[in-house]
Amino acid sequence: MALLALIIALFVEHYFHRDKKGLNQTVSHRKWFTQYQKAMTGWFGEQSWFKKWFGHALILLAPVLVIYWVFAWYHHDFWYYGGLFGSLFMLALAVSVLVLCLGPESPRKTLNVYYKARTEHDDAAAFESVGDLIDIEGINSVEELDQHVSKLIFQKSQTRYFAVAIWFMILGPAGALLYRLTNWFVEDHPEEGFAYKLNLILEWIPARITALAFLLAGDMGAGVKKIKSDFLDFDVDGVKFVEDAGFASLGFYESDDKRGPSRWALKLCERAGVIIFALVAVMSLLGLGLY
Repeated sequence: MALLALIIALFVEHYFHRDKKGLNQTVSHRKWFTQYQKAMTGWFGEQSWFKKWFGHALILLAPVLVIYWVFAWYHHDFWYYGGLFGSLFMLALAVSVLVLCLGPESPRKTLNVYYKARTEHDDAAAFESVGDLIDIEGINSVEELDQHVSKLIFQKSQTRYFAVAIWFMILGPAGALLYRLTNWFVEDHPEEGFAYKLNLILEWIPARITALAFLLAGDMGAGVKKIKSDFLDFDVDGVKFVEDAGFASLGFYESDDKRGPSRWALKLCERAGVIIFALVAVMSLLGLGLY
């Protein structure tokens, strides 16, 4: 069921985010999570215990524990009494959780305007198109900008898709939700604390799996040379590790494409995505993981 849920969720997510003004802007990505945080702060904000690490833990773990309890109850009792209806209901719930966690759109969609501007040799439009995604201050050339766009591609592919799919396969919907909530929370509250440390832990395993996928999909020799010393280092940030592995696995793109590495980074991530989802499929068929 895990593989079926992931396939359906990717299909729904792909078409759900075509509409930029509809329901997806209300329930997708971090908007619902921001509203949830405000509600929790309104209820418990005056309590002294909420202002410490326990408050962050409560915000992150409360919805995760609810999802975990629902699926634990299903596997314990409801699978027997619910029959086909129960199975379809739990499949729909798993797909719903994944749609909330994935995306909100692929890096290719996010950068569509950027690549159109690059094709038309409109450097000003290229800078403007990624102004909300990248700190362009201090970037003096479109070639340098493209390096930052490549980094963005590796980051968003990892946090929006790869890590979500990996934790979904390992720990089920609760695992995917915990990863994504922690990732969003740290983006809003970058200071070190409970959420920051939890995010480092949750990034470690997916980052290594993604790095291996990059090696298989790109320049393995250069990639291995770059990451071998940090592969088992728990102090290396997961997303930074993915970026290093991605850039190293690009190989000698410059001799083939003078426009910069981002187009090759995009293709590398798409090939790596096929490998990661194939791994998820194998794990699902072998019955590995908790879902």
